[in-house]
Amino acid sequence: MIALPAAAVAAAPLRLVVSDSLPPPYLILDEDGGEAKGLAIDLCRKVAERLGHAATVRLAPPKRLPELVRAGEVDMVCHVAPGWYAYPDDLWFGRRLYTADNVFIAAQGAPSICDQCSLPAEVATVIGYEYGDRMRQGFDSGAVSRRDVRSEENVFRLVQHGRVSYGIISEYTFRYFAKGMREVAIKGSVARFNITVGVSRSGSISEAELKIASASIRLPQDVAPEYRAYLGAPAGPR
Repeated sequence: MIALPAAAVAAAPLRLVVSDSLPPPYLILDEDGGEAKGLAIDLCRKVAERLGHAATVRLAPPKRLPELVRAGEVDMVCHVAPGWYAYPDDLWFGRRLYTADNVFIAAQGAPSICDQCSLPAEVATVIGYEYGDRMRQGFDSGAVSRRDVRSEENVFRLVQHGRVSYGIISEYTFRYFAKGMREVAIKGSVARFNITVGVSRSGSISEAELKIASASIRLPQDVAPEYRAYLGAPAGPR
């Protein structure tokens, strides 16, 4: 076996993985089978560039991500939070890239849901998604019934067409689907998550390197122009 120079090893592309269940604008699939794009991929590539690497991207079901990391088939997990990931001790996590808010949506004239308000009796949700302590308590107690669907777009469409009164989706996803619409509106905050990237602890990238690289990302200016409208102002100190 021929030993590669250190520079050649360092230049090897990082293998990025993105959950195939992410909604737009985090993941945008080409209907003609072209290359996937989106905010999650764009930011993950930016972090890889800061680390001095090119990147390749693959999509995988959420439950497969830990398996791929443990098998050494991927180097970096995009759009992740320690509280979401099944085996957080397998990854080094970067600095927060942005904050994602889950929000209640409903018809324009529906009552808002404040922190002290009663929760809706039924809420459209995505299968397997967690929505923070308040919603978990509501679901567990039976005070709130989940109406599970396959995607956040499905949640939005149920509310849009009046088939359910309230739904929960990411604020950025709401902005994506609600462009030019007025019949559906945000009606309150559900939970806030700090989103970053993670690299395998058994890989070549150290925790310190990842934190420096991720902390160097500036939003919204460091993302592609088509995603800046969703991000708005940076989310403050990281």
